[in-house]
Amino acid sequence: MASSEDWTGAYSDAGNNDPHENQGPLLVRTCWALITISIIVVGGRLYAKIYKTRRLYWDDGLMILALIFGIIHAATITEAAHYGLGKHLAYLSDEARSNTMQVGIFTLLWAMISPMFGRMSFLVSLLYLTGTDVRVSRWPIWAFIALQFIINVVAIIVFFTQCGNQLDILWSEDLGDLAKFLTVCKDPIIQTDLGYFQGAFNTLTDAFLTLMPAVLIKHTTLSSRAKVGLYALLCLSVLALVASIVKTYEARVLHKILDYTYDLSMYVIALSVELNVVIITSSVPFLRPLFERKHNASAQLERMQRQWDTSTVGSVFSKKSGARMNLSRVDSEENSILPNGNHQSTESIQMQQPGGAIQVTQEVSVSYETNDVPHVHAALVGLLQGEINNPRLVRK
Repeated sequence: MASSEDWTGAYSDAGNNDPHENQGPLLVRTCWALITISIIVVGGRLYAKIYKTRRLYWDDGLMILALIFGIIHAATITEAAHYGLGKHLAYLSDEARSNTMQVGIFTLLWAMISPMFGRMSFLVSLLYLTGTDVRVSRWPIWAFIALQFIINVVAIIVFFTQCGNQLDILWSEDLGDLAKFLTVCKDPIIQTDLGYFQGAFNTLTDAFLTLMPAVLIKHTTLSSRAKVGLYALLCLSVLALVASIVKTYEARVLHKILDYTYDLSMYVIALSVELNVVIITSSVPFLRPLFERKHNASAQLERMQRQWDTSTVGSVFSKKSGARMNLSRVDSEENSILPNGNHQSTESIQMQQPGGAIQVTQEVSVSYETNDVPHVHAALVGLLQGEINNPRLVRK
C-alpha cells in the first residue's frame, strides 16, 4: 500500500488536468431527464391500476419507493454538482471539495437503494403473474427477492463502514486527514471488487426478470403475434441488464480516490441510467390498459371465452385456491299482457289458447369474475388467463 507521502504527491500531480473541465452540467441534465421519464411512466402505471382495479398493490408500493429514492438521487446529484462534482478535485477549494465529497458519497446510497426496490417490485409482479400457472415454480422468485435485498444492503453497509466511525475522513477539509484514508480505511480495491460483485448479481437478476416472463408467455394460449407483443412488453428487463453491465464496468473507478469528484462522473451517469431503466421497464407492462385495441375487443373476448369453455376442469387456470369470485344473481321472468290489461304468468298462459296476448320476457345474464391478485395482474398485462377471468379489465 502506498504511503501518505505518495498519496499527497499523487494528489498534487492531479493539478495537471484542465481546470475548466466540468462534467457537472451533463450529470444534472442526464439525471433529471431520466427521472422525469420515470415519473411519467410510474404515474401512468399507478393511474392504470387505480382506474382499472380501484386499488394499488405491493409491487406498486415498492415501485413508489424506487421512484422516491430516484428523485432524491437526482436532487443530491444537482446539489453535489453545484459544489463541484464533475470537476477535477485539485482545483476545488477546501470547502467545495468537502461539500462535494460529503453530498456525492451519499448519492451512491440512493443509487443503490432505488434500483433494488425497482427490481423487487418487478419480482413481486412476477410472483403475482406466476400465481395463475401452477406449472411455473415460484421459489426462485422468492429467492431473488431475498437475495436482492440482502446483497444490496450488505454492499451499502460495507461501503459506509469502510472507515469505521471515521467516514468523515472522506470529506475532511484538512489534507492531513485525507491522507489518513490509507491507514484508517479499508483498501479502496475492496470497494471496486464489491461493486463488481453487486453489479454481477444485479445483472443476473435482470437476466432472470427477462427470462421468467418468457416462460409464462410460452405457456399461455395466444396467437404468435400476440405472444411477440407480450414478449416485447414483459421482457424489457433486457434493457436493465445492459444498463447494469455498463454500470458494473464503470465500477472500476471506485478505487480512484485521487480525483474522485471527476472520475466518478461516468459512474454516476451509469447509476442514473440503471436505476431509471429499472423503474421504466418494470412499469411499462402496466401501461397497457391505457391504450385501446385496434381490433374488436368483444370478438376477441368471445374467442377467449370459447377457449375457456373448451378447457378442462383441471386446467391450470381454473384451479386457483384462495380466489375471490363474484357471481351475479340470475333472474328470469316472463309475463303476458292480455287484451284486457291483466298480467298472467308463463305457466297459466301455457294452459290457455293464445288470444292476442303479448308475451314479455326479461333475462339477466350471468357474470363470473375472479378478483384474486394474480389474475388481476395477468389481465392488466394481457395474459390470456387473466383476461378470461376478468372481462372488465380487457382493453376496449
